[in-house]
Amino acid sequence: MRFDLVDLRLFLLVAERGSITHGAELAGLALASASARIKGMEDRLGAPAAVRRRRGVVPTAAGQALLH
Repeated sequence: MRFDLVDLRLFLLVAERGSITHGAELAGLALASASARIKGMEDRLGAPAAVRRRRGVVPTAAGQALLH
C-alpha cells in the first residue's frame, strides 16, 4: 500500500491539530479536498484512520499506526 506524501502530511497535520479544517488550512488545501483525501487513504487502508467527532477528529488505532 502506497500513500502520496501530500496525503501523509495532511493526515499528520490533522492528527496534530485534532481538526480536518485546521489541518487543511496548514496544508493549503480546501476542506472538501482534505476530507476526500483522508477518505481515500482510509479506503486504501481498509479501516478508518480517524474518528470524526463534533469537536474534531481523533486517530484510531490504524491512524496511530499510520502516524508512526
